[in-house]
Amino acid sequence: MTNNINDKIASRLSERTYKDNRSEIYVELGNGKTSIWKNIETIKDKDTGLHGYVLQNPDTEEVVISFRGTERPKTTTKQVEQKYVGSPSQDARLAGAGGGAKLKDGNLIYETKDTDFSEFAKDVQEDVEGIVLGDSNYSKKEYGKTPYTASPSQDAALATGKAKLNPNDQTITYINNKNQFTEANHVVNKYVKRYGANNITFVGHSLGGGLAQYYAVEYDSNAITFAAADVFDLLSEENQKRALSGEFKDNVISYTYPDDAVGTFYKDSIGSVYYMGNPAEGGWGLSSHGIKNYMDNSMYDKKGYFLPRLLYDEKIQDQLTMSPLALKNSGVSDFHIRIQSSLMDGYVIEMKESEEQIAATRKALTHFLDDYITTMTELKRKYMNAVGFGKYDKLNASHVEEIFRDLTGVGPEGLPMLLDIDEFEELLAKLQKFQLDTGDIAYNMDKMSKDFTHMDQLLAQWLQLK
Repeated sequence: MTNNINDKIASRLSERTYKDNRSEIYVELGNGKTSIWKNIETIKDKDTGLHGYVLQNPDTEEVVISFRGTERPKTTTKQVEQKYVGSPSQDARLAGAGGGAKLKDGNLIYETKDTDFSEFAKDVQEDVEGIVLGDSNYSKKEYGKTPYTASPSQDAALATGKAKLNPNDQTITYINNKNQFTEANHVVNKYVKRYGANNITFVGHSLGGGLAQYYAVEYDSNAITFAAADVFDLLSEENQKRALSGEFKDNVISYTYPDDAVGTFYKDSIGSVYYMGNPAEGGWGLSSHGIKNYMDNSMYDKKGYFLPRLLYDEKIQDQLTMSPLALKNSGVSDFHIRIQSSLMDGYVIEMKESEEQIAATRKALTHFLDDYITTMTELKRKYMNAVGFGKYDKLNASHVEEIFRDLTGVGPEGLPMLLDIDEFEELLAKLQKFQLDTGDIAYNMDKMSKDFTHMDQLLAQWLQLK
């Protein structure tokens, strides 16, 4: 099964997942080509607000499981028609109150707006209880099996249905309330068994991105997410350690704007995170959080990958020179290491250029001093040769020396100086030191970068031997 899921497909599928009742999703790829994704199953739980799709491309047989993020309150408009009786409220509407109204055939016609907060409230509850307050037990239907001691807290949990008694071994097991993470698992598990974890890619935005990351880790699968909510604390202790060691950096790719209060609200990232803009520019809010911020066609190259110039590495925080997903889809493993190694090489080049610039400046100043000394020597000689005869017969060399002393400083061997030679030599000494320091830094950075790449190659060879 080939892997043709690029950034454009992932963002479009994430955006379309906010729409209900999709039997097919079409993604325009450019050049007249379209990627078609058929809905195999709708993931939906009314109680928790969970919504997503299991999608398959019939041409490539690739499978995507997409999750919907936090939904905004939905506003619907309804037209009302009632007989006009000239009541004060009707006349007020005709005058413009409540959005206005019009008369037609003796009836008053106006529109009313109704805002539904139900799905929004469910998602906010998930955000608070799961993303903000949740731990690794939150995503389990049952957890915390302990001996039953008939304590008041255990009995209260049993009485309220938050725990169950296991009579065979006299233990108690706690039961989670339904949430989007517990309710999605049976669907995900079914398709992982059917297609294999390596053949599935999870996508999503915001809360949906968090769900995508979580299941990609749980099943050692793949994820491409946008402004994902932080689910690190929902992972098991073992998977948290794996995330911290970088095991998921190849398989979980996350994009977020550096000023996105949701997408950057994490302590430890799960996979590879790339900023859609320069993090040095600062800012923090929600204006860049929406999935629409990832949809502009000008952000993608001809192959549907984000332009590298838009992307900044989370760790080194410098602009990328290559697309991470393009590298992954080309079969490059440890692409995050290669990206960071490339950025390190870029720093080395910049440092070497700085060393060369300092050397050129020092050389130019040295030439300037040589030219200056030659010019001042010739100037003094000119006036020395002019005195003692003709219209300057009453002047002599001592007069020339005196006027030069008044107008200039005196340098080595009595040479007139219009600059402080000590300060000039101090400047040259500083430049020499900076050049040596910069060269030393560049050398060590170059060595570190080469050692970094060499170690990566050695480890790769070692792993192949294993």
